Amino acid sequence: MNKRSSAYEISVLGILSAIIILQSFIPFFGNITIPGLPAITTVHLTVILGAIILGTKEGMFLGGVWGVSSLIRAYTMATDPLTILLFRNPLIAIIPRILVGLVAGLIFNQIAKQMRTGVWGTVKMSVAGILGAMTNTAGFVLFTWSMYMGHSTQVIAGSTSETFFVLLIGLILGNAIVEVVSAGIITPILGQALIRFKR
Repeated sequence: MNKRSSAYEISVLGILSAIIILQSFIPFFGNITIPGLPAITTVHLTVILGAIILGTKEGMFLGGVWGVSSLIRAYTMATDPLTILLFRNPLIAIIPRILVGLVAGLIFNQIAKQMRTGVWGTVKMSVAGILGAMTNTAGFVLFTWSMYMGHSTQVIAGSTSETFFVLLIGLILGNAIVEVVSAGIITPILGQALIRFKR
């Protein structure tokens, strides 16, 4: 990596980190809040795009920025009891977000490396976006289920250890669909433009 390329990547990493922080704390910029439900997020798009244009490690770093921002937001700007309960837990707030950058970066940068633009590049970006978004949802569900299955009524009133997993999926299903579809569509549109700009 030459100095020019390194300076470019550090600059972009800094810009994307700043965008993620703004998305995390400015209402409706990165999180669309529905009372009583987890917020619909657009921050995952920034993490996924960062992983695509900069690399897997950088994507994981951006996911970490998102996770730490979510943790701080849960302590300082929580808008509902569910956010307070779940996202004040570092494992739930941070780990799934780091995994978003890992999965998106690995898919785009390690599979058929030479195919970065054109039709196949677009397909790869779309798949990276979809699976990155699904990783965030799956990580949230699995960490929440594993940590609260013994006292599930704290999360979903009337649930039991047997029904908690299914009810948890049902609780966030609508949000997850919106996030996955948006990632599958928007990631290749913005990603192709950013890849061309980088070249």
